[in-house]
Amino acid sequence: MCVLPVLLALMLAGCAAVPENYGEIKKAKELYEKLDSARVVMVDNIGGGELMDFRFYINKKDEMVFSYTSFENGDRAYSDGLQFFYRTEGDEGWTAISPSDEAYIYNIYNRKYRYPYARGGLFFLDGTSVSSAEFAEDNGEKVITYVYDCDKLNDYAVTKLDGVSAFSALTCVYRIDGDGYITEFSEKGTLTDDEENVRDIDLTYRITEMNGISVIENPVDYVLSE
Repeated sequence: MCVLPVLLALMLAGCAAVPENYGEIKKAKELYEKLDSARVVMVDNIGGGELMDFRFYINKKDEMVFSYTSFENGDRAYSDGLQFFYRTEGDEGWTAISPSDEAYIYNIYNRKYRYPYARGGLFFLDGTSVSSAEFAEDNGEKVITYVYDCDKLNDYAVTKLDGVSAFSALTCVYRIDGDGYITEFSEKGTLTDDEENVRDIDLTYRITEMNGISVIENPVDYVLSE
């Protein structure tokens, strides 16, 4: 139902020497998974406008309360920590996944089992296939740019990504604040999907309200079934 970023959760391993600033990015990914709350907005740099809004916080019971909205296809999801609700475009109401449902265990999230957008895998990082690296500072934040070698990347990516046949270009930019947190992540490139269609990607994920969310409004107004 929920459209995930092209490179979400693809973490490649290898023995090659890591590029400059790799350790800082890796640490920032780890710090992200320790946040009690945050907001992630995905922006389409090609067409303009926001594609997705995701907000979460961890309550006192270590349950994850979150809301997800896709502005691209109208899909929505919400969890109060105990029950999961989703709604696709055209639905008159929400569908609930209750504890009696077989899929329940896969749709309830907590501090350790985090929703994909609350995991460090949101920020793609592979030290083994970086062809060039650049570093800059901007308004007190570190800006690290990695250009990836797609010949090396494709040796792994095609076996780990659904719908992707190959990459022909990929550049990732990581913006890290003074506390070591990623505040913005961009991925730009060209890929070929399983149907041999070539398409460009140019997305930015903005991370805000880190440890600043304690309430998420319940959007569920009418439940179709549970």
